[in-house]
Amino acid sequence: MLQNPETRRSLALVVALAAGISLSACSSPEPAPTPGISSTAPSSSSAPEPSASPTNTQSSAPTSNVTQQTTAALTIFYVAVDDQGKSGPKIGCGDSLVATESAPETFTNQVEASLKMLLNDKSSEHGQSGLVNALAASDLRFIDSTISGDEVAVDLSGSVSSGGTCDDPRIIEQLKYTAKVAAGVGSARILVDGIDIEKILSQK
Repeated sequence: MLQNPETRRSLALVVALAAGISLSACSSPEPAPTPGISSTAPSSSSAPEPSASPTNTQSSAPTSNVTQQTTAALTIFYVAVDDQGKSGPKIGCGDSLVATESAPETFTNQVEASLKMLLNDKSSEHGQSGLVNALAASDLRFIDSTISGDEVAVDLSGSVSSGGTCDDPRIIEQLKYTAKVAAGVGSARILVDGIDIEKILSQK
């Protein structure tokens, strides 16, 4: 059936409007951003990076408390009488302290091992060396040693026997030097039954 031009234009408009409505219904609008939430990625400075090497807050144990079995020569000090400091540190009545080395010994506490060797030596003289052991007549036993900072404190027990004014510094320095070299420190304090050895000898 033939339609006049006006009728055809009306039908075309209806079809176009219907198609527009259908397309509008099928297309989904972009969602509106949610208030309060940023779509920008957070910057790297918003949180600290984990440390690759965290600080260790645990303090290491003092080396003086660590005991490890070792085999080595021990350094023992004897006296060169009237040497005037030529062979070692000058002490007392113009004598010298001379360091000697033992054969290799196995020990866990070098201070204990060195002092026991010195105290157990009951020879007053050492052959052709001319070295004197001022501690030969004393009856002393090693009890304990403690290292604090640059000082070693040594506790002994027993009795000290001195031959006189010149023997006093010989006894004291033999003990002190042997102890501090074994401990690797700069000074030593010697106690006999809890009393400083210098005080004991000053009363004799």
